[in-house]
Amino acid sequence: MFGKRGKDDGNRAIPEFRPPASAPAAPASTGTMTVERPAAPTSSAPAAPPARRPVEAPPMAPEPPRKVQRERSETYYDTKSQVFSALIDTIDLSQLAKLDPESAREEIRDIVNDIIAIKNFAMSISEQEELLEDICNDVLGYGPLEPLLARDDIADIMVNGSKNVYIEVNGKVEQTGVRFRDNQQLLNICQRIVSQVGRRVDESSPICDARLPDGSRVNVIAPPLSIDGTALTIRKFKKDKLTLDQLVKFGAISPQGAEILKIIGRVRCNVVISGGTGSGKTTLLNCLTNYIDREERVITCDDSA
Repeated sequence: MFGKRGKDDGNRAIPEFRPPASAPAAPASTGTMTVERPAAPTSSAPAAPPARRPVEAPPMAPEPPRKVQRERSETYYDTKSQVFSALIDTIDLSQLAKLDPESAREEIRDIVNDIIAIKNFAMSISEQEELLEDICNDVLGYGPLEPLLARDDIADIMVNGSKNVYIEVNGKVEQTGVRFRDNQQLLNICQRIVSQVGRRVDESSPICDARLPDGSRVNVIAPPLSIDGTALTIRKFKKDKLTLDQLVKFGAISPQGAEILKIIGRVRCNVVISGGTGSGKTTLLNCLTNYIDREERVITCDDSA
């Protein structure tokens, strides 16, 4: 009906049904048994790689022990205040200013020892040595700040009033046991710091920026702007300055980037260094200045210089 068929007269041969061939007979048993091993299963999935043994991180080097300054008692500060008042009444400050620092320190120690003996203060040898050192720092230096300024591992010193002194060590802020005699002593030390750069800080000029002789930056906020006494912040710089090679070693910059910065420093390009607080702007600037020709004239403009 749907196509031309071949000639079919109804006598087509019908295909003959053939039964399936029977399985061959098993051979007669001869007393031995043959056992066929099943084939090992094959899997198309790749074999799992051997488990890797976790690599343990190398042990960290222990931090160098730091000298922890213990907190003094109120009795110590009372004794210190009495000795200091007696020293100011006894010593001639105008004559003391003419002496060199070592001679002035020896003169102060002799007078303080006499005052302790006359007033018969009950003190151990270690407490007496601490008292002598503290009073010498009060008269000739920056008072309670001197031990903190002597430490090279401190990055920042933050003073919030006479009784709250904080330091930043290895990126962490911690409170110290250092304290000032009162807010007036703290303000006097701030005056001593800013007077070295020809500035002053008082109620009429309560905000002041300055620098220490070693280059550390200082910021002072005095009452009435600061509520809880004078606020003092000192950004210290390490005595050993970093170099670009050390920054590469620490992983702070790539070797290729360091080479580019060296070229920039040599060919007198204009460079802008920007970043947040504590990001390393001054550190990078110090690294770049190492590649300025020694015969070049360098002019530094800084509002807190």
